[in-house]
Amino acid sequence: MYSKELIKEVKECYPDYKKMHELVDNGDVMLGRYLYDNCNSDIVNILDKILIAKTLEELQEEARLIKRKIDLYEMWCDEDPRRK
Repeated sequence: MYSKELIKEVKECYPDYKKMHELVDNGDVMLGRYLYDNCNSDIVNILDKILIAKTLEELQEEARLIKRKIDLYEMWCDEDPRRK
């Protein structure tokens, strides 16, 4: 099982991603793949968000969320069930 902190972060960073909630609740190792793939797609998609942002605050909020998701993936790496 994953830590309560990791479970909470997954559900907060990905509130509408039911598959990811299922993976984290079940302690499934595939969660790492989903987190990794989503971090990378967020980084690629930031260009579109930069182009449509109206304020610096919008950009900073997007950057904070992406950073939080990257940190979440790193947290998962530390808890990777295959390493135990």
